Formats: sequence, C-alpha cells, structure tokens
Amino acid sequence: MVFFRCRLKGRVLKNHIVFPPVLCFGWSQNGEVTREHLEHYRNVAGGGVGLIISEVTCIDAGARIDPSQLGIWSDEFIGGYRDLARICHDEGVPVMAQIQHGGVKTITGTPVIPSKLTEGEIAAAGLEHKINAVRARELETEEIAAIAAQFTDAAKRLKEAGLDGVEIHGAHGFLLSYFLSSITNKRKDEYGGSLENRARLITNIMKAVRRECGEDFIIGIRYGGAAPTLEDGIEFAKIFEGAGCDILHISTGATPKDAVTVPEKYEEFTFPVYTAIEIKKHVSIPVIASNSVGTIDQAKILVNGGLVDFTAFARNILADYRWPQKTERGLEITRCLRCKTCRWFKRALTECLARRG
Repeated sequence: MVFFRCRLKGRVLKNHIVFPPVLCFGWSQNGEVTREHLEHYRNVAGGGVGLIISEVTCIDAGARIDPSQLGIWSDEFIGGYRDLARICHDEGVPVMAQIQHGGVKTITGTPVIPSKLTEGEIAAAGLEHKINAVRARELETEEIAAIAAQFTDAAKRLKEAGLDGVEIHGAHGFLLSYFLSSITNKRKDEYGGSLENRARLITNIMKAVRRECGEDFIIGIRYGGAAPTLEDGIEFAKIFEGAGCDILHISTGATPKDAVTVPEKYEEFTFPVYTAIEIKKHVSIPVIASNSVGTIDQAKILVNGGLVDFTAFARNILADYRWPQKTERGLEITRCLRCKTCRWFKRALTECLARRG
C-alpha cells in the first residue's frame, strides 16, 4: 500500500499522496482567499491526503493568468492564507502554496519574456499563447532581480501565515519555465546560456527564501522534466538540490515539444511520470510524480517500488474528496469521468459531471 506514514522536512505525512495545485477559476475577485477556497481545502484535507500544495498564487497583481487567480503580492492576503493553513493543519495535513509569475501568459498586465523571440522561433517551438509571445516585452537585467525579490516576499508572507512551505512554479509555460529552456531563453547575460545560468533566477529565489524563511520551511519546485531534454531535466534537478531545494515536482515545461519517448517498461505512464522516475535516480531529495497518475495501482508501482517518493492525484480527489480514505478502506468511490476537457477545472464544483452524478 502507499497509505503509510512518511516524513517531509520534519513533518509527519499520513501517506505519499499529494493534492497538487488546481486553480479554482471564478472564486476570487481581487486575489483573496474566499469561503469557497476554505471549504474546498477543508474537504481535501479531510479526505485523507498526505500533503496539499494549494493552487497557483501570483506574486504580482500585473502578472496574473486570470483575474480570479489568488494573490500574495501584498500583506493584505496573509489573513486568508492563515485561515487556509489552519483548516489544513486541523486535519493533520501540511500545506504549501505554489507561487508564480505569469510571464508570457499574463493577461492582467504586459506579458514579459526572458528574451525576444522571432515569429519563426515561436512557430518552430509550437509555443502556446503565440500572440502574447510576439508582443511580450523582454526583461531588463534589473527587472529580473526585482522579480526574484517578489518571489521571496511572497514566501515570507506565506510563512507568516503559517504555511509549511512554497512550491516555485517553473513549469507550464509561465515565466520561470521560459528561463529554464534553451528554446525560449536566448539571453547573453548571467541568466542565459549554460544550464546554471538558465536556472539562476530560480536558484537565487531558493537561496533567498531559505535565508529569509529558515531551515524548517519547505522549498519545492515544479518544472518540466524534459525542458527541453531529459538530460537538462536531470541536471536542473541536481542544481536545484544544490541550491537548497527540498522537493521536486516533475511536470511539463515551456513548450509542447518538451517530450521524450517512454520505454516499453513504463508504457502505462505519461512522459512526465517517466521523467520523474529518471530524475529520482540522480538526487537524494524527494520527487513527486505528476500528470495522469490515474490509479492507486500505478501509485503502488511508483512509490512502493522506490521509483519516486510521492504521487500527485488531482482529478480523482476533485471527483471525490474522500478518494484517499475510500481507496484505503476498499469503499466505493465516485470516479472521475476523464472528460477530454476537465469540467471541474473550467467551472469548479458546479460543472463536474462526476459530482453531479
């Protein structure tokens, strides 16, 4: 079974199941944690997960990917996150928050990018938000240091609120993922070129957060395991571990072409899960496998086999908050219907067909 206690940075976790960040569109008007958020995370925590990483939270009001996205760019948000931390801790579940800058996907301000790309480079990479990539403004060097400070300030606020840690969002085509990829980062200064330089913004953030928030604060990173190659993903893992990162959450990177061929041995898994397996071989810190780990049997293969340390389940838990408890006890569960476009993600609780029966 994967339902056994474990530890993460001194915290005791009920099991190796992680509820990953899932943005709840439309619940917030000005970036604040709402009653809907608190009830949602109370249910997730009460359902038996080991660790919660709360939804993507923006460090800058002008860098959001949706107007209803949660924010942590001001002290005014600390109170809401204090409530969120309390309800998770009341259920015995540690909680981290994912912090992010929208970068090229920003819609509440000017999209920004590490280095200007030509339309040909954008097309060749198959980038999402092509129009934004064309009109995005290249960041000046001094602006990059200011963004690092925003991430650090966000982490300090979340620590003050009582959260156990932060996950730095370096995946999914947001700003930090563009810095990591040699396809989207053509800079000639200390933030471009070598892997160490492309990771510099993230490692600077990690070091600053550690300095300001202390040794017991969990620092995680979500990034593409093949960004843009698996070899790069493995080297980034080593770099992040060396910078003081506590946990790696492997997903997809800046471009749709960040993919690898999955060997027949692991053919039941998606390529991000396979990259997590390979990355785990090269680091001593815990690794979370994410992206369509759909069944508890798959989780057993991954965790009990020592291939990764944690598995993230989103859809299963969104369809049935008590999925971890029910699965452990052999009870009937409400199954995710695997809609091609997740209706929960689109309209949260009101549109999920599984929940509506």
